[in-house]
Amino acid sequence: MQELKGKIAVVTGGASGIGKAICLAFSEQGVNLVIPDINMEKAEQTCREIEKAGRNALPMEANVSKLDDVDMVFDKTLEAYGQIDILVNNAGTTHPAISIFDLDLEYVEKIFSVDYKGVYLCSRRAGREMVKRRQGCVINISSIAGLTPLPLAMYGPMKSAVNMLTQILAREWARYGIRVNAIAPGYVLTSLIKDLISKGERDPKLILERTPMNTMLEPEDIANSAMFLASSKARYITGAIIPVDGGWLSDGGWSAYKR
Repeated sequence: MQELKGKIAVVTGGASGIGKAICLAFSEQGVNLVIPDINMEKAEQTCREIEKAGRNALPMEANVSKLDDVDMVFDKTLEAYGQIDILVNNAGTTHPAISIFDLDLEYVEKIFSVDYKGVYLCSRRAGREMVKRRQGCVINISSIAGLTPLPLAMYGPMKSAVNMLTQILAREWARYGIRVNAIAPGYVLTSLIKDLISKGERDPKLILERTPMNTMLEPEDIANSAMFLASSKARYITGAIIPVDGGWLSDGGWSAYKR
């Protein structure tokens, strides 16, 4: 996708996991990256990997739930590159899969602040810049938890909110040539999921049984979808919530039947 060469992309939480895979995939196509993350050490490491391949990458320590941090990220991006072409709202966090009665109330504020407020603030700031140029692309990383009821009483509703915000912004900004879409990953083998599996908090056998394609995804699978949405091949796709889940959502009740 040589058409992406020279574009400027801000990928929040791009220091690891899905975000890092998106950064590496974009950089291979000649995209210049800005990587805001709460972990500056990992952000710098990811940027070094990108720079070794001859691409440009700018790390920033930032908390997307804080307005001042968000303004700093986009001010420095404009200072360094003069424009913003792509925003990937990837930064997020989760909580234990337990009853609402047992879920510590600190997660209510934390999940809202990062998983929804962060998307809202970054989209609003990037959108202002994109409207001026009458072009741009926003990609929100949602989750299947926002499309089906999983035992994640705060995370799931916030991802549902991200999906609705995606559609609202897609409608509002279409007249400016800005596309807004979301990717809803299934179970992706990030370090987070691997850690949950090792702790016994997720059962890989049950996940695979429930997944029609009988495999877990890799971060690169989400990155490939993000590259497609950022390209002109998706020029008429906006307001879409695209599951990338190996068929998890389409399983319905099939896994309860012997076949």
